[in-house]
Amino acid sequence: MQETEELEVQNSEPLDLKSDKELLLEEYEKQQKRANNITFRELLKIYLIILIALLIILPKIYISNQIYYISKDLNSLYHEFTALQEEKAALLRELEKLRYKINVTDEMQETNIEDDDSFDENQSY
Repeated sequence: MQETEELEVQNSEPLDLKSDKELLLEEYEKQQKRANNITFRELLKIYLIILIALLIILPKIYISNQIYYISKDLNSLYHEFTALQEEKAALLRELEKLRYKINVTDEMQETNIEDDDSFDENQSY
C-alpha cells in the first residue's frame, strides 16, 4: 500500500509539473499572440515629448537663420561701403588732377598775358 501511495504521489507530481508547464506555455503563447499596441497614455507621452523638443529646437533654428541673413546683409553692405570708399578716393585723385591742371593753365595764361603786354610795350611803330 505504501508503494501505491508513493506511486500516486510520484505520478501526481509529474502531472502537476506538466500542467504547470502547459499553463506557462499557454500564457507564453497568449503573450506572443497579443498585439503589442501602445496605450493612449503612452501615445500622449510621446506626443508631449515631441512637442517639448520642437518648442526647444524651433526657436534656435529661427534665431540661427535670422543671424545668417543679417550677417549676409551686413557683408553686402560692407562690400558696398568699401567700393564707395575706393570710388571716393579715385574721385579725390581726379579732383586733385583737375585742380592742378587749372592752376597750371591759369599760371600759363597769366604769364602769357604779361608776356604779351611786355611785348607790345617794347614794340615801336
